[in-house]
Amino acid sequence: MGIFRTVVLGLGVVLTLAACTETRTQQLTRWDAYYARSETPRAHVVVAPPQGSTVPMAKLIAEYVVDHLTRHKISAVVGDGAPGPGRYFILTGVIEDSRTNPQTRFNRLIRWSLSDSQGRIISSHTEGVDGTEQEWNFGSGRLLDAIGIATAGPVAQMVLTETKATAPLDPLRRGLMVENATGLPPADAEQLTRDVRTALRAFDVQVTGDPRQATFRLAGHVEVTADQSGTDKVRIVWRVLTMDRQELGHAVQENHLPKGDIQTQWAKLSPHVAKAAAVGVQHVFGTRSGPLPGAANRATGEPPEIVLPGVPGRAPPPPR
Repeated sequence: MGIFRTVVLGLGVVLTLAACTETRTQQLTRWDAYYARSETPRAHVVVAPPQGSTVPMAKLIAEYVVDHLTRHKISAVVGDGAPGPGRYFILTGVIEDSRTNPQTRFNRLIRWSLSDSQGRIISSHTEGVDGTEQEWNFGSGRLLDAIGIATAGPVAQMVLTETKATAPLDPLRRGLMVENATGLPPADAEQLTRDVRTALRAFDVQVTGDPRQATFRLAGHVEVTADQSGTDKVRIVWRVLTMDRQELGHAVQENHLPKGDIQTQWAKLSPHVAKAAAVGVQHVFGTRSGPLPGAANRATGEPPEIVLPGVPGRAPPPPR
């Protein structure tokens, strides 16, 4: 049973980028490719730690604002806020102690200013900080999260108004139709299809069985070959296709199983295979950030690949 568990987990961690992927591409933010192709200014914000507080607290506020801006599909980093070359935005702020001000119920106010990269003021926004002194002094996560939410919403709208661009629609919210995998008995293929749909939906992917509501197809093929060590080599290729079956990219799962397990243990294997497949699909579309699974603790065998061909006008943005 211990071997079986190791093998199952291995199926979930052997996804990795092809060796030819450039480091520069991996460092791109999720929508950089979109803005690079557009004629509008890049929606990128440098958030300076606001003045009027301790350095650690100011830095935490800036980090939380950056985090919530990225949730609005706005590229953002913490910086010093000094003007510089390029086309981007700078967000600076000043914290005011308003505890003795009878005209406001807030203990503090943060006056934010949004400027262009040359330092020219574009707009301003003031928000009240509603929290106790203990929360402020200890950098409460609840308080910082509230500041991030209250700041990011208006700033994101200002940035999008200035760039006259809207964030592109997440490709996995446009309808994905999962086809039955080939290379498996019909009953096993149907179970894998159900499990893949469930796994994708758990990641908030819009899965549909109606081709009229789908923009992409997911097709899988399973190959099982016996090797000299007495195990079965299982290789599953997942291809992301347009509805007219043009390939956008593919992910590969590969592992070795005890001989015969693919036939006798499929009911237990299928959900784990499906979850790994869902992760691979997100990497193909570039909608999953962070490091790819695998590498140091991958299973035996050569590391499989995720192929991003970069077809002009068709390929989705690259992963981070």
